[in-house]
Amino acid sequence: MADKRLTLAVFNESGGWRLPDSLVTRIVDAAGPSVEVVCAESRADVDGVIAETNYLVGMPPADEETLMAAGQLEWIQLTNAVGDFELSLLPALRSGVRVCSAASIRAPQVAEHALALTLALSRRLHDALEAQHEQRWAPDEIASKLVTLHGATAGIVSMGPIGREIATRLQALGMHVIATEREGVSAADVAEEVLGAHQTGELLARSDVVVVSAVRTPATEKLIGRDQFGQMKKTALLIDVSRGGVVQQSALIEALHKGKIAGAGIDVFETEPLPPNSALWTLDNVIITPHISSASPAYWSRASEVVCENLQRLRDGQPLIDEVAQEWYLASGRR
Repeated sequence: MADKRLTLAVFNESGGWRLPDSLVTRIVDAAGPSVEVVCAESRADVDGVIAETNYLVGMPPADEETLMAAGQLEWIQLTNAVGDFELSLLPALRSGVRVCSAASIRAPQVAEHALALTLALSRRLHDALEAQHEQRWAPDEIASKLVTLHGATAGIVSMGPIGREIATRLQALGMHVIATEREGVSAADVAEEVLGAHQTGELLARSDVVVVSAVRTPATEKLIGRDQFGQMKKTALLIDVSRGGVVQQSALIEALHKGKIAGAGIDVFETEPLPPNSALWTLDNVIITPHISSASPAYWSRASEVVCENLQRLRDGQPLIDEVAQEWYLASGRR
């Protein structure tokens, strides 16, 4: 008889999608005979089994009422970004539930996307594509705007697992990487300099490229606003692959309009889809992508690998991949 129950809540209820059977089988095998795996395909399914659930993979409890019914819950493995679920995660963490984010599932492709935006802006690929569509040869016009990244400084704000992946890719371009630290995440081995969270202003002032990949929590809401843009170099580029709301959008538009920064590559927005009347659509120093940085054909295969690895670590009493530091998250929730 199984000792534990794992509820696999990975589905798109409106689209009728759920985790493929081959990946479910992989998780069942990794869980072993002592863990019963139950597949949920709707919120109603989750509500029906949450009281007997020890391990929840996929979505967290949607509300405090559901959490109160989850009296045996020990571990939540998220398969989407942690910041979207702060309201339900905070009570879970306070009650002692261990929570693991999806950072390692998302990190490689988000890092590649951040790198792509950085290169596209610095080499003015959007200008080249516009000239291409117009069949216009414009070497002087484009070359005068190009930026060399080799030897420049990249600043990563509140470095987490995704920021670590971004740092290694920027270093490969010959950039000097500095980062502000986040509790529970080591940055010393992937950044030339690690600054305290209170030194964000110094990071902004020194960086030629500022990368924001932080999760959205009460502590990071509007983390980059008017004052922070005022600290940045006028030649600096901002890359935002975090979550909508970490960068204050009105302040970003103002900074771009007034030339406080040179340009921005943005994948996340306070309102999504980005409204047609947003000034961001028409700015020639902005590259917009529609919140796709985490997309990958290997996403769910990678997610299943992380789930299986964490199941093994639970059995062995080892540290879990991407476990949310309770001190950091609960402190952010008090802000």
